[in-house]
Amino acid sequence: MHTNPALIRTPLESRAWSLLSLRQYDLVGLCSHHLREDDSIEMVSVLSNPALYEFTGGIPPTEAELADRYSRQVNGPSSAQKRWHNWIVRLATDNVAVGYVQATVGRDIAEIAWVIGVPWQGNGYASEAVRALKERLVDTAGVSQIEAHIHPDHQASQHVARAVGLHPTGETVDGEETWSWQP
Repeated sequence: MHTNPALIRTPLESRAWSLLSLRQYDLVGLCSHHLREDDSIEMVSVLSNPALYEFTGGIPPTEAELADRYSRQVNGPSSAQKRWHNWIVRLATDNVAVGYVQATVGRDIAEIAWVIGVPWQGNGYASEAVRALKERLVDTAGVSQIEAHIHPDHQASQHVARAVGLHPTGETVDGEETWSWQP
């Protein structure tokens, strides 16, 4: 793979890129902001429903566990070859957190993930937020391939992936199907 020198950033430059909002890509009804450590206070309730972990395993995090996770995510990966980008997805009307989108960017490939809390599912918020994330990665990070790893029985996530142009590749990693988009 070819590395675009313009995309190699120091940790400070990478963080500055990360802090840019998805705002210009937001669609009707949602807004976002880059993850902050104190988001754990609000997000612990968004992520509290055990149904969110049906396909990924695990249990809802405590506020302390989430604060620790967010602290690590805000500080970024230990590898200079990858960048983490995490956004909290909020309703534009009242700024209530409904979930998150995230990307791990390495060279020209981004791995993405998303979670929308159970009370807000089925409203198109995941598709809207992931579409904004995809456009942001392609337009500003030089990403030429986007991948998501989705449990084969997770119909809702498969629907989101299809809605934003990802397709199953036939590959399976750790029990999850790889979905991919390329221009």
